Amino acid sequence: MQNNQRRVALSFKRVLLIASAASAIMVGASHGAWAQGSKPADQTEAEAAPKPQTDAAQPAAEGADAATGEASAADQGDATAEPQPVPTAAAADQEKPVTSAPVAFDPQMVIDRARDLAKKPFEDPHRDLPDALANLSAYDYDQIRFKSQRAFFSQAESGFSLELFHPGNMYDVPVAINLVRDGNLQVVPYSAGLFDFGKLGLSANDFSTQGYAGFRLRYPLTDVTSSDELARFLGASYFRLQGEGQSIGQMARGLALDLAGPTGEEVPVFREFWIVAPKKGERKITVYALLDSARVTGAYQFDITPGSDSKADIRANLFFRDGVEKVGLAPLNGMFLFGEQHRRNFDDYRGEVHSSDGLLINNGHGEWLWRPLDNPVNLQISSFLDENPRGFGLLQRDRNFDHYQDLDRRFDKQPGYWIKPKGDWGKGHVELVEIPIPSESNDNIVAYWVPETKPVAGGEMQVEYSITATRDGDDLHQMAQATDTRIMRIAAQGDDDTAKTRFILNFAGGDLDYFAKNVANMKANVSTSEGSVENIRIIADPENGGVRVTFDLIHDSGAPSSNLRAFLLYDEQVLSETWTMPWVF
Repeated sequence: MQNNQRRVALSFKRVLLIASAASAIMVGASHGAWAQGSKPADQTEAEAAPKPQTDAAQPAAEGADAATGEASAADQGDATAEPQPVPTAAAADQEKPVTSAPVAFDPQMVIDRARDLAKKPFEDPHRDLPDALANLSAYDYDQIRFKSQRAFFSQAESGFSLELFHPGNMYDVPVAINLVRDGNLQVVPYSAGLFDFGKLGLSANDFSTQGYAGFRLRYPLTDVTSSDELARFLGASYFRLQGEGQSIGQMARGLALDLAGPTGEEVPVFREFWIVAPKKGERKITVYALLDSARVTGAYQFDITPGSDSKADIRANLFFRDGVEKVGLAPLNGMFLFGEQHRRNFDDYRGEVHSSDGLLINNGHGEWLWRPLDNPVNLQISSFLDENPRGFGLLQRDRNFDHYQDLDRRFDKQPGYWIKPKGDWGKGHVELVEIPIPSESNDNIVAYWVPETKPVAGGEMQVEYSITATRDGDDLHQMAQATDTRIMRIAAQGDDDTAKTRFILNFAGGDLDYFAKNVANMKANVSTSEGSVENIRIIADPENGGVRVTFDLIHDSGAPSSNLRAFLLYDEQVLSETWTMPWVF
């Protein structure tokens, strides 16, 4: 009973405080939801590929939180050993775990497994851990390290190596790990001998009934001698991807269900993985995953390619036990405590604290939208209506260490994630959820695609996309970027004056420096859905490059909130992204 109560409490922590935020915060945030359209601009043809399907008769394709306290990186070292049988329990600390007899593997097996599972009643995958594991603090859980010299796969052959995470703390779902070698499947049973428990005193405990919590992939991203973290899958359906020179930052998810909804979020989990051993010379590793939750199951295929901007090509086949009001595809998780706009004040030595500072959208009309992130006073939900989106992502554009001054988390090196849909995704919207947080201990930013057609009981859906771990996304387009957003209140100066809010925006990059030579002929198109805008100015910025745009927003309409937009032109040529932001007067 004690463990069960603890697991229930942890489940609320795992879902980004959304269940409580949705029921409590929305009461005081009647104007927190925003529906934002976008104006068309020049566009190119979308890729030709299958769009997400929501028809139950659609045939399956081939192939298939705030989660905090994750284990820190294990000791570095070459990972060349292969799994070998364990002759006795006493020898477990010296040998590799036994693997099952080889069985032929076909990716269709994962799809069939997910489809069959959806026809059966849901069984909660969370399990009561032994007290010695369940009661571990996040710090103590970090002390459990995988022995890197016992990693699976040969890093000398392919560069890839595989390490496992131990269950404990909030990680109470036993995850099955399978290896696929030369088309044959081998199960990896639990073995305590793969882990160093440090000074926790857990080595003598019998955890043989437990599975694993997840896994990490390593690859020499920095140079041929390094063993850098490439990807990790740990907790619920969360996963991370990193490129060269990037540090651990935001997360992605397999799926989001009814996130920030009135009934609370349903959190799917990856409960089993099949990891294909890469062959010598291969620059890609494939992972299959089985997703499960109360109303949906899924078969996922991840083709992960390491590099300066590591990339994962993802295919998901989803099967619905029951209807879902809001399904979030390709969800991304970030954290934003405060930034340069200082809309909330924190007593902190750091100038900025965030894992991403904006949402970038390339909509179906070809327009590029930049939405700065915020840590709002009340729960805030923004919807960007679209059809066949070309991409979206949570990006970390500010790469100046002096702005963060954080040597532990290195926000200046954390990756942004860019989602590129494959095929036509139809009508729907990109949804951005911003949750108030008092500290950086929880992720509070989520972005995902919501299709207009809602899944029904017995229905199926197929979706394909890629996710790229990028530094700042400056290679995504050739236009000037909206780099900084600063805001200040201006009090009324006398009885005949009105209070104003001044916005200071920096734009840089693209061909802006070329056109800025004649800044007098440059125009800032600034608009607001409510209130009025005055004092629009464009100033060349020799210190930061590009230009600075300032304008004042006047609250003279009586409306409680407004949507703002701004972009740069020279003659009739659009030079920049469209900066957009909701504002509560």
